[in-house]
Amino acid sequence: MNLVPAPDNIWNESCRIAFKIGNLSVAWYAIFVFLGFAIGILAVILKLWKWYKVPVDPFYWFCVFGIITSILGGRFWSCCIGDAKWESFWQFNTGGMAIEGGVVLTLIFGIIYFPLILKKPKYHIRDRFSQPIVIREVSVSVYFDAIVPAVLIGHFIGRWGNYFNQELYGAVVTNDSFCWWLHDYLPWMYIVDSGQYHQPLFLYESLCNGFFFLILYFGLEFIKSLKSGDLGFTYFIWYGILRLCLEPLREQIYSFQLTYVLSALFIVFGIISILLNHLYFAKHRDLKFFLFVKEKIRIFYLSNYYKAKIKILFKKAKQDKKQYQSKLNWYENKLKNLIDYKNKELKNIIYRKDHEVLYYNLK
Repeated sequence: MNLVPAPDNIWNESCRIAFKIGNLSVAWYAIFVFLGFAIGILAVILKLWKWYKVPVDPFYWFCVFGIITSILGGRFWSCCIGDAKWESFWQFNTGGMAIEGGVVLTLIFGIIYFPLILKKPKYHIRDRFSQPIVIREVSVSVYFDAIVPAVLIGHFIGRWGNYFNQELYGAVVTNDSFCWWLHDYLPWMYIVDSGQYHQPLFLYESLCNGFFFLILYFGLEFIKSLKSGDLGFTYFIWYGILRLCLEPLREQIYSFQLTYVLSALFIVFGIISILLNHLYFAKHRDLKFFLFVKEKIRIFYLSNYYKAKIKILFKKAKQDKKQYQSKLNWYENKLKNLIDYKNKELKNIIYRKDHEVLYYNLK
C-alpha cells in the first residue's frame, strides 16, 4: 500500500492509489467514499432498528437507488458549478463530485419513494403510545430523521479522500505562528507542489461534520420539544452554515459562486421547514399532506379553467344563445360542484380518522 509522503518527499499521482488488482487501480478516494457510505448505512440501520423500532426493509431498497442518485446528483451539480466538464459526465474516475447535488437529488427520490412503499401493510407497526393499541403507517419523517443526519458520516469520512487526492485546500497560510503549528503538528498537510502551507479545509469540514453528527445522532434526541423531522431539517441548516463559513477560505480555483447560492438555500429550507414543522405540521398530523396539496392544485386549476370557459361562452351565448347556452350551463354546474366539493367534502377526504393517523417517533 502507498501512504501519503512526508513533507520532504515528492507528491505524485501514484500516491493516490491504495493498491492494485491486476490492471485495476483502487484509489484512496474510492475507499473513503465507500467507507462513508457503508458506515452511514450502518448508522441508519441501528437508528431505525434499535431506537425508532420501525421496519428497516424500506431503507434497504432506498439504499440501492439512493447511492445511485447521490452519485448522479453529485456529478450533475459538479458539472453545474464548473468543477467538472459535461462531456466527461460519466467519467467518474476523473474527479468532480459535489455532495450538495447528491443530497438534493436523493432527497427528491426519498420524497417520492417512502410515501409509496410505507403504504404497504407489511411495513405498518403497532403504536405503543396509543390506548388501545392500533396498527399505524409509519411517517416518512421517521426515516427522514434517521437517514439525513447520517449523511454527515459521509462528509466526515469522505473528505479524507480529498486529502489523498491533494485537493480541497484553502489559501496559503500567511501567519507565521500558524505555519509553525502546521509544521509541528500537521506536517502531512503540506502541499509539495507549491512548497507552502495551505488551510486544510477538508480537515476542518471533516472534524466539524463528525462532531455535529454526534450531536444530531445522540444529543438532540433527548430534547423534549423536538418534533419528528427536526433532525433532518437541522442537517440542512448546519451544512449550509458550515459551507458558507468555509467557502471564503478556499483557493480561488476551488471556489464556485453557485455553492454560495445552494448553501444559502439549504439554510433557508431548513429554517422554514422547522418553523412549519412546529407551527403547522405537528398540530395537523391527521392531515394527508400530499393529497391535500394535490387536491388544492387540482381545484385551483379546474376552477380557473371553468371560469375562463364560462367567461368565453357567456359572451358567445349573447350572440347565439341556442348554440352555446347548454355548454355554458354545463361549465357553470361543473364550477358549482367543484365549489361544493371544496367547501363540504374536501375536509373529510384530506384528514385521517383517529386510527389512520401516522406513527411518529416522537409524540
